[in-house]
Amino acid sequence: MTLFKILFPIICITGIYFLFKSIGKIMEVYGGKKIEFPATSIMDQLELDAAGTFEIAYKRPSLTGIIPSDCHFKLKRHADQQELKVFNKVNLLGMRKDMSGSRVVPIAEFNLEQPGTYTLRMTESEDYKKGDKIQITAKTGSKGFIAIFAIIISAFATIGGLVLSILAFMNKL
Repeated sequence: MTLFKILFPIICITGIYFLFKSIGKIMEVYGGKKIEFPATSIMDQLELDAAGTFEIAYKRPSLTGIIPSDCHFKLKRHADQQELKVFNKVNLLGMRKDMSGSRVVPIAEFNLEQPGTYTLRMTESEDYKKGDKIQITAKTGSKGFIAIFAIIISAFATIGGLVLSILAFMNKL
C-alpha cells in the first residue's frame, strides 16, 4: 500500500515532465521559419538560408473544400540559373491546422544542397480561392507524429498517475 503512495505520484510527476518536454518539441518542429505568399501569384522570390528538404504546402482558410493538388512547380537557383526538381507529393496524413484555423496540406517537396536566393514558379489553377496561400517550410517528416504520440502517452501517464495517487491516498486500492 505504501508502495502505491510513492509509485503513482512519481508516475504523475514524470508524465507532467514529459508532457511539457513533448509540447516544447512540437512547438520546435512546427514553429520554424515559414515563407508564405498568395497562391494566385505565379512567381515568387525565395530567400532560403539553410540546406535540406523543404515542403510546399497549400494553405486554405476554410475548414471544407478540396485542396488543389494539381499544382506544378519549377524552382530555379539565382546564382547559376540551374533548375531544381520539385516533386509533387500530396500528403493528406501531414495535414494540419494553424492557429487561425486554416488547413495546411503538403503538396510538394524539394531538396536544397546550398542556401541562397531562388525563384519559384507555379501553374495557375481555376481551383484557387481568395485567401489561399502557398507555404514553404522545412520538412518535418515523422518528427511531428512522434511528438504528438509522446504528448498522448505522457498525458495518459499524468492523468492515470493522478487518479491512482488519489485512490491510493484514500486507501481505495
